[in-house]
Amino acid sequence: MNEKLEIKTFDQLSTKELYQFLKLRVDVFVVEQNCPYPELSDKDEKSLHYMLYDGQELAAYLRTYQREKGVYAIGRIVTDHRYRGKGLAGKLIHEAIAKIQSTEGAKEIYVQGQSPLVDYYRSFGLEVCSQEYLEDNIPHTDLNLKF
Repeated sequence: MNEKLEIKTFDQLSTKELYQFLKLRVDVFVVEQNCPYPELSDKDEKSLHYMLYDGQELAAYLRTYQREKGVYAIGRIVTDHRYRGKGLAGKLIHEAIAKIQSTEGAKEIYVQGQSPLVDYYRSFGLEVCSQEYLEDNIPHTDLNLKF
């Protein structure tokens, strides 16, 4: 695999990059998980977008943004089905956590995770901070990391 990590603000994204990650998110979250919901939001405009490529192919993606003063969210964590099981999302999560922790004034990271992935998120130091709830008919649990 020929890995290349790109981290960009919304304004730095090319049209192709925007299309690639929106398509990947729709393919997985809307089509594969059979969960119609409004995928596009204004959060993308204030996010940092982490894109992990295999050559020209977008293999994994996530975004981060500031929820409130000092509190950052990691979300839309997704891996193309052809690249699952290779630890790519984990690489992006590690990068995002490190970048947020090095941000002046940052004190907490928040993830709204699908409940079956709680142990996975715990492996990054995140702790459960909510009861399970349904979001778009999928069980979710909130996790955070305070530092």
